[in-house]
Amino acid sequence: MNIPTQPVIVARTTTRRGWVAPALLAATVWLAAVGCAHVDYIPGTTVLKTEQNQEVIDVIEQYRQRLIMRRIDELLVLASEKYFEDSGTPRSDDDYGYQGLREVLTKKLQRVKSLRYDLEYRSVKVTGNRAEVEVFIDGSFELAAESGDRYRRVNDYHKFILEKDKSTEHWKFLSGM
Repeated sequence: MNIPTQPVIVARTTTRRGWVAPALLAATVWLAAVGCAHVDYIPGTTVLKTEQNQEVIDVIEQYRQRLIMRRIDELLVLASEKYFEDSGTPRSDDDYGYQGLREVLTKKLQRVKSLRYDLEYRSVKVTGNRAEVEVFIDGSFELAAESGDRYRRVNDYHKFILEKDKSTEHWKFLSGM
């Protein structure tokens, strides 16, 4: 009887175990690709980061800053000559266009003693040269009044509509100011 001096190693391969390594490699590569693929948002918003969306939000931020500083002439620069506001009512006597915007801003802002105006950008929809921006306004203001100063809070959804001026390539407000 021959007794081997070296131990005999029996190698067994099965088809079940043959797919594990390639599958693990494929899963690892897929997870790495998916894990790195993410949607980029404008900081502080849930709005997709595109060049057009950023341009529109930048104009609205200019509006917000100028409103806080109560700079009426600088606010009017942001408005289109086609600006129209229906004040959200069915009555037509409170509607106004670009010319009426100066009067409304002057009348309302001269009474403001203090103002806080923050915007949460909900969505930006750009179609051609027109943009609709939905925001949530969180603001407060103090008004000077004959009967005594009044403090008010504003927490509401709001929509700005802007149009890209073909001659200047700047976004201008059509409504919402």
